[in-house]
Amino acid sequence: MEYLDVLDEQGNPTGKIETREIIHRKGLIHSEVTGIIYTENGKILLQKRNRNKKLMQEVGL
Repeated sequence: MEYLDVLDEQGNPTGKIETREIIHRKGLIHSEVTGIIYTENGKILLQKRNRNKKLMQEVGL
């Protein structure tokens, strides 16, 4: 289970922590970071998503 900080509309922490599933179900704001890693010959390395990870559509969005 993944817990995330809930943010306000300005991106400030509210002091509340919820699971990713609840945050997506309620439409709460949270931060996320995406990184792209290139090899020396210009190929992109990808992270494979866990097959059990729920997508936004699966939690009611």
